[in-house]
Amino acid sequence: MSEDRKNKILRVLEKACTTPGDLSIGEIARAARMSDITASKYVGVLEAEGKIEISRRIGRAVFYRIKKRKIK
Repeated sequence: MSEDRKNKILRVLEKACTTPGDLSIGEIARAARMSDITASKYVGVLEAEGKIEISRRIGRAVFYRIKKRKIK
């Protein structure tokens, strides 16, 4: 996996957290300037690594955000 692409997606989602808070695969792909398929692949990896999470679903659209860290 390309750490560069994963980091790019993380930066896009971090920026989104200050605006609407979450993004769909299509929005992530456009902001990261990559195809929907590529963005989807790396979003799946980032989700499996526990770095991002699904925030909501609207119809078939799935929205993602940076996973919030729990304060101990």
